[in-house]
Amino acid sequence: MKILCSTFMVVLCVASLFPNDIPQPAQKAKDFKYQGYIKSKRSTLIREQDPPPNYSFILNGAGLATTYLYDSYYDYMPYSYNGQNVRLQPEISLPFGYAADGIYISYHCSETTAIAADRRAWNSYLNPDATLVLSSGTNYNSIEREGFTSVDIDPYTGDPLFVWHSRIEADESYDCSMTYDNFHLTGSTGYWKEPFIVIDNPEVGEPFTGHADDEFTWPIVMIGDSPLADHRRVHIYGNNGTSNPGGGWGYNSLYGYADFSADSLLFESEFDWTYRTFLFMDHLNYEDIDRVNKDMIVNDNGQVAFFGSFGDSLFCLYSDDWGENFTLFKQEWLYYLYYYEQVGPWNAHVFEGYLTLSNDGTHYNGVFSEDNSKILWMTGTNMNSLENIEQGYYFPAFFYPKIFSFDIETGIFDFYDMDIQGVDPADDQPMIPLDLDEDGEVDDWDYIPLSMCSWFFNSDQDYRDAFYHENNFKMSANNNWIVAAWHDCKKLRHAYFEEEGFEGWYQQPEIAISISDDCGETWSEIRYINANSNDDVIDEENHYDGNYAPEFEDMLPVNITLGEKLEILSNEPGNYHAQLHFAFFDDNDYGSAAGPCGNSGQLNGGKLRYAALDIEFQEPWQEVWNYSDDNTVAPGIAHLEQNFPNPFNPSCAGRSHETTISFSVTQTSSFVTIEIYNIKGQKVKTLVNEHKKAGDHFVRWDGKDINNKPVSSGLYFYTLSADKCKTTKKMILLR
Repeated sequence: MKILCSTFMVVLCVASLFPNDIPQPAQKAKDFKYQGYIKSKRSTLIREQDPPPNYSFILNGAGLATTYLYDSYYDYMPYSYNGQNVRLQPEISLPFGYAADGIYISYHCSETTAIAADRRAWNSYLNPDATLVLSSGTNYNSIEREGFTSVDIDPYTGDPLFVWHSRIEADESYDCSMTYDNFHLTGSTGYWKEPFIVIDNPEVGEPFTGHADDEFTWPIVMIGDSPLADHRRVHIYGNNGTSNPGGGWGYNSLYGYADFSADSLLFESEFDWTYRTFLFMDHLNYEDIDRVNKDMIVNDNGQVAFFGSFGDSLFCLYSDDWGENFTLFKQEWLYYLYYYEQVGPWNAHVFEGYLTLSNDGTHYNGVFSEDNSKILWMTGTNMNSLENIEQGYYFPAFFYPKIFSFDIETGIFDFYDMDIQGVDPADDQPMIPLDLDEDGEVDDWDYIPLSMCSWFFNSDQDYRDAFYHENNFKMSANNNWIVAAWHDCKKLRHAYFEEEGFEGWYQQPEIAISISDDCGETWSEIRYINANSNDDVIDEENHYDGNYAPEFEDMLPVNITLGEKLEILSNEPGNYHAQLHFAFFDDNDYGSAAGPCGNSGQLNGGKLRYAALDIEFQEPWQEVWNYSDDNTVAPGIAHLEQNFPNPFNPSCAGRSHETTISFSVTQTSSFVTIEIYNIKGQKVKTLVNEHKKAGDHFVRWDGKDINNKPVSSGLYFYTLSADKCKTTKKMILLR
């Protein structure tokens, strides 16, 4: 992976309606000087990818494609920024054995137009057939500006734990509160614990940071297993919404955890919390160095991680002991771009700048993959010129979504180009907007392709901070099956700039979906879904692709959020289907009146809704991923060592580099086979296929397949088979 070590970050203070309640931009969006850069043009590159996923809406128990939850005048980010807002109960609520299997959804809303104060933390509970049981506030008291909720469900009792922030105390600081619904006591919703403060600002953070004005808000809650018997551990974190001494926002985090049991919920405990901050985040924030963009992920295997980016680096704070100790991994990610073309004796085309990690695209969640050995999330990169960087500006439309991953076993970060893509979206060369065919020359100086993931207007019919404030990238997974979904507005933006053929897209965003059936190693082409009835048929001149969903008739779906886990519907050969749960905001007018720019849409609200899709996959779902590091060779027959070096580069600096696989045989003679497989389980090459005498042996692999052709970068598996027993290990090839 090509890495450059310098970066530019200018943090500017931009006023907003509620400066300590809504995240502030790190850079200023700049109007486009080069209108030619936004001309519509479609790529003609041919890629070997799975086609866009087929889908259908799953009707609820009332025969409807969507379930109405509640109305709201507060039309800005109702499902918060990170974490999860759609959670599924277990089938049975223990210890009393009540039937559960329902759906809890958290959000914030305003029942009146007085959105400056009247914002409430709200929730809905749906039956297993997705019909609405109850929508209500999580707090029965009158509290000012509740919002930015998150929810998780105790897998034992089926009880949901909700968090949100609001102004509660006399100091008017934002504090984070929690409540839970004791579903397991009655087998029904509505038995709520009185809310209690879990992040008391600024008191709880000051002992760790030394700063008396911090407010750790926008709380996220997740539940995993616990080192204590018959307990689970609940994890929370909040981001610092107070500007640092330099006037910027670095968003360091306060993290806490507590162990609880069914009795803890029964007796309405407020839990015994352990808190901490992270020194590297504190350093970046208080020294005004870089903004930290991240989310948290937790599982039932004692794994807890914070993942994301800061400046020009990807990072992961990883714990395998339930969040008690963390190890920091980081890797630089920055690409210098320089293109020059002489077009006459006195004229030349020149572009000099960077492809960098973006402070846009920060509203995401992550998923574990590949038997909990990888963490994946979706965000993006910006292409920007040196001139803009030096002035603290950037091009918000030159934003390109990618899937980033962190391999826990190797400590290596990787990426996959989602939109737009170069020759090979899975190689170690990021998509360069000027050079999609990767031949080293600019494709078209008058055209730079755009990837538009969010867009909204203000009262002046202009745009401000569009990506930063409205973007949303969410993922849902179940072992090797993964779905990524986001809010896409390329066509809407072209319509705003009155480009020919886009007239019918002025108020019409789309939902974009891509799927992976191999743990995120490769992704399908993008499926777009919209509410534009003009898109019912294909009309290339008017950019209609037949992606109209009649289930969205008379709606304007925005701000999608996904359930944390795909439900398997069918796993028969040739019939692979999963259910994707999601919620969205059905806006009455495109744009956010309640947002940080203010009046970027009419103050006429919208409806919060739930829906589910049946999504078709190409490859089977695997309850346990095919390959693991478990040694299944019977003791005394053979032993397989980890290859060295790992990762390895078979063509480093023009020299032939190989990796060595060592193994030993303890019986007098055994028939041994060593084979290489790719991530899809396809055999790449056989290295050994013969009897081996007792003793130590080794074999080398040069990164070529059975046809002696170099294979691409990625994860591979090598398997040793001896006397009908086998063991498998992983290795990484980097070019």
